[in-house]
Amino acid sequence: MIPTISAFEHSPDGGRGQARDMRVRWALEEVGQPYEVRLVSFSMMTEPAHLALQTFGQIPTYEEGDLALFESGAFVFHITEQHPGLLPVDKIIRARAIAWMFAALNTMEPPTVELEMSRLMGYDKTWFKERQPMLENLVCVRLRELSNRLADAE
Repeated sequence: MIPTISAFEHSPDGGRGQARDMRVRWALEEVGQPYEVRLVSFSMMTEPAHLALQTFGQIPTYEEGDLALFESGAFVFHITEQHPGLLPVDKIIRARAIAWMFAALNTMEPPTVELEMSRLMGYDKTWFKERQPMLENLVCVRLRELSNRLADAE
């Protein structure tokens, strides 16, 4: 069965994967799994049909037969469970890889997204100049922590 993912209809890249659907596309393409894309407008995201697939009215969604998932990290994990090669076989190394997957989504992504959203939508706000250095520092701290951790692992 060919999975279908959803993407923003009106995005700078025309729904080609520069949102959270990109990580899902990468995983599917890495394992050679064909997929379809259903483009979703902002108004469609509030409709019952979409809310039945994505509890929070966001994108992407993932549909494969009777399976409907929301949250892109869950899609990637599902793909890794269905296709060998994306995660290590060794249980300890696999567990560490999964921990890094969650770290990317829960530790690295939030400050990065907040920084970018403030630049896109807050540049004209009174708090922008005060908040930017704090957000930039938070992203830099996270990246330094990641860099140090990876250097220690070598």
